[in-house]
Parts: sequence; C-alpha cells; structure tokens
Amino acid sequence: MSEPQPQKDAMDVLQAFVKRLQRARAAAIPLGAAGEAGGAQLRLRYSPAEGQVSIFHMVAISRNGRPAILVQRFDGRRPTTAVQAGLWASKQLGRR
Repeated sequence: MSEPQPQKDAMDVLQAFVKRLQRARAAAIPLGAAGEAGGAQLRLRYSPAEGQVSIFHMVAISRNGRPAILVQRFDGRRPTTAVQAGLWASKQLGRR
C-alpha cells in the first residue's frame, strides 16, 4: 500500500530542510537524520558527550485543515531520550 500523498509531501519538505541546513553549516557538527515511513516526522540527532544525545524532532501535521510543523528538542541519556522523543511524536500524530 502506498503512503498517503500529504504525508509524503511533508516528509520531502522536512528532508529538504535538513539538506539545506547541512550545506549552510558546512557540517561543523555531524547530524544524524532519520525519518519514518508512513509518518511525516524527522529526527536530527547528535551526541554532545558519550552516552548523551540531543534530538531535534520535527513532525508535519495538519491542524484545522492547514499544514503545520511541530518541533521539540530532547536532551539526555541516549535510550531514555529516544523513547521520550518517540512518544511525543506519536502523540502529535494521533497515535497511542
């Protein structure tokens, strides 16, 4: 089954944003980027210290028929922070 067009378009916009950001910054701090098939979300990650992670999580949604991008930053220990970011994104997308 193919992915709904609005989510695919939103993911394309988020990925283009990351590419432009990386080029503009000349990759002084390497960023990892990951998205999710079937969901319009994108995570930028970097590790400021051993065992620590900073995640900049973006979710593309539709509110009242208008497109919106929600952004939240999560910092902390790697496994706990990743779970926290994932739960936040799922809630924004109307998932459990």
